[in-house]
Amino acid sequence: MSAHLVSPELVGRSAELGHLAGAFDHAPATVLVGGEAGVGKSRLIDDFTARLDATVLLGGCVELDGLPFAPFVAALRGVEVTDRERADLAPLLPSFQGEATGDEARPRLFEGVLSLLGRLSEQRPVVLVVEDAHWLDRSSRDLLDFLVRNQRAVPRSVVVVTYRSDELGGPVRPLLAELSRVPWVRRFELPRLSARDVRAQLRGILGAEPDPVSAHAVFRRSEGNPLFVEALVDGEAELSLEELLLSRVERLEPAAVALVRAAAVGGRRVSHDVLREVHDVTPMRSIVDAGVMVVDGDGYAFRHALIRDAVYRRLLPGERVELHARYAAVLPRSAAAELAHHRYAAGDVAGAVSAAWEAAGIARRTLAYAEQLAMLDRVLSLWDDAAHLDVDRLTVLEAAGEAASRAGEHERGEELTSELLACLDPAVERIRYAAVVEQRGRLRAQLGRPGALEDHREAVRLAPEGHPIRGYLLNSLAARLMAVPRPDEAREVAEEALGAAHHAGDDPSEAAALISLAVLDARLGDLDAQLPRLRRARAIAENVAAHRVRLRALHCESSLSEAYGRLAEAEELARLGLRTARELGLARSAGTSHAVDLARALIAAGRWDEALECVDHALDHAPPAVYHAHLLCLAGFVDVQRGDVDRAEWALTRARELADTPFIQDPLQLPRLEAEVRWAQGRVDEAAAVVRAAFDLPHVRVASRFSWPLAALGVRLGLAAPDLPVAGPVQAAWASTCRGEWREAVAAWEALGQPLWHAEALFGLASQTRDADALRRAAELAEGLGATPLRDRIADLARRARVTLTGEGAAQRARFGLTAREVEILRLVTDGLGNREIGERLFISVKTASVHVSNILGKLGVANRVEAAATAHRLRLFE
Repeated sequence: MSAHLVSPELVGRSAELGHLAGAFDHAPATVLVGGEAGVGKSRLIDDFTARLDATVLLGGCVELDGLPFAPFVAALRGVEVTDRERADLAPLLPSFQGEATGDEARPRLFEGVLSLLGRLSEQRPVVLVVEDAHWLDRSSRDLLDFLVRNQRAVPRSVVVVTYRSDELGGPVRPLLAELSRVPWVRRFELPRLSARDVRAQLRGILGAEPDPVSAHAVFRRSEGNPLFVEALVDGEAELSLEELLLSRVERLEPAAVALVRAAAVGGRRVSHDVLREVHDVTPMRSIVDAGVMVVDGDGYAFRHALIRDAVYRRLLPGERVELHARYAAVLPRSAAAELAHHRYAAGDVAGAVSAAWEAAGIARRTLAYAEQLAMLDRVLSLWDDAAHLDVDRLTVLEAAGEAASRAGEHERGEELTSELLACLDPAVERIRYAAVVEQRGRLRAQLGRPGALEDHREAVRLAPEGHPIRGYLLNSLAARLMAVPRPDEAREVAEEALGAAHHAGDDPSEAAALISLAVLDARLGDLDAQLPRLRRARAIAENVAAHRVRLRALHCESSLSEAYGRLAEAEELARLGLRTARELGLARSAGTSHAVDLARALIAAGRWDEALECVDHALDHAPPAVYHAHLLCLAGFVDVQRGDVDRAEWALTRARELADTPFIQDPLQLPRLEAEVRWAQGRVDEAAAVVRAAFDLPHVRVASRFSWPLAALGVRLGLAAPDLPVAGPVQAAWASTCRGEWREAVAAWEALGQPLWHAEALFGLASQTRDADALRRAAELAEGLGATPLRDRIADLARRARVTLTGEGAAQRARFGLTAREVEILRLVTDGLGNREIGERLFISVKTASVHVSNILGKLGVANRVEAAATAHRLRLFE
């Protein structure tokens, strides 16, 4: 018989406790703790927090749709807030009954949580624990991302996030990968216990030294999982692990077993007040004493989710239905998402529809658009049982379409808006139809589907002169015309929108019109005069909390700064846009355009590894098809410049599959990548044909910013450069390149800080003059970029011109095609660092580090890290 249900001492976790203690001592800090189910993550956190003189806020995630901000609602339960804080934090408070409306509500909520943590930390350090993050809801993901990235505003704070690494998937994985790159974030996996640790755990449970043979048997069967060790202590050897998990339950008195089954239907955690309405809770003391459940605030929780899952699976169908019905009968209306779940499971479909509709409203009021969409989709799927709702199907479709758009679910949004439009009569409901058809136009544009421009025109046609919505619809049409591009018509529409905005006193529409007009004028070469207009538009948008307009201003400022060669400004503005989009919950939609801006600026600056990481993180958000294709083309461009033609070909093929219309931000990106790939494959005639066909497109002269790089490629392929306008220093550098004015081109690209084109210009100069110094400088730049094909062309010319380029190490690095980042990582590999340590040293994710190491092994032609280190030393790769 065991002396304890669990070991009183936490065994085998001294290193992990050290990591957490170090984070506390060096706050602000965030720690991401992964591990399989049952490995002891909660026990580790309990032991850590019990040692602290700190305010500990603990919240767990739940495996249930439609519960926005679940861990934060739980963490803030019982925290006293001021009246001022209550206004900002209302959507997270149990008493909230109002509606958080407007674009400013979500940032205010996020800032409110951050400010609350700051106030609490003034008295004592604050530790915020988010458990079971593999179940994070969409809104909680956004809030967690915001809090971690802004954690320096709360110096005495620690955030701890636990998750099951064996169940980590979907959108949570990329979130944790992104957070891992934040300098004050550390991440570790909680391993299984060793045989020695299992013996120590058994010693603690039994109160005596375990029999060596039995200890070995427990270790072998449990494989070091602490929960399974506990289950095996008193279990029979032939039982399955699930039966062992249930063994403690089955040893309880029948009344206690019945209570455990009732609690299992309520979920991992259930409040005392609810549970006592569902079942007699008298036996709970024996259940807690047996270690099946634990006291958790004002309720009870299963000591481990695996126990709850096992109990629930063993329930008979009739038992489940009856118990779900009991929960549905006692839960308050405010717990609408849970009500919908229990009513549906109890067979009360009509009741489930009502609760889902109520839950959708709650989610909308708390700015949780993904959860709102999930509940509205449930209402629509059960519409045959929704006759009792005081709402028509069209209203539900309209709300679902708006939720899908805000949540970044563009495919679903287009389906919903199209279905709604098919049911509306524009002659009867002109304004409603106009608003919905404009929304569909935006969704179609994001998806790269035809009909977007036609939808925008129809929306404007339906909106009467003087109506408040007209300015907004005109701006939306102007933005689409600029993307097509049809700049002359876009200018006319934007000017009309500006007039309508002034007439109506519509500040957001005024800001949007100013943005369009500034961008159109800047494209003519007048950037310095237009940047103040863009900043003014951004200030207007910020002043009235028109955050979508503000995001567009940031995007246009960044994009134009990059177009004019101001790469540092472009990068700063793109990063600000990304942060703002995340705070607004728009990372998947509006945020993607800022990711494209950032990647373009980094590529131009020669920071290719950072650009590829930016692309990878943006793709992890499953962006709209057009942006997805654009991001692939940016990555493909880097691949082809580095000589990975197969990967570039894959990116080209996939981008074509995703988008068959010109890209929003660069209409010539796809043909440019195709021409680069064909040229790299030696298919020169095909590459030239692609360039010729691209110059027949209507975008060439009106989008000269994007036409010049294609023109320069065409010149390399033997084509004559088209007559293109020159606007700004970057286009002037391209013009010099196309004309073969190499000294001017070298000076221009060097001044702009764009190393690839600087190297190409130096190569052109050396080809023309046999300038050895120019050839060496070109080689250094190409090697730093990892631009293997260019480096090979330079080396070939150097051999023919009998020019010695660089030292032995550099030549070897170039021969293997190692990039600067790969050389940096190879140094760490030779020092014996693993992927996680490399990631921590370089502030990159473990996944990114692993990809780099795999690429290095492939390029060196070795099987493992030891061989890679030996090869690096033998060939003097670091000299």
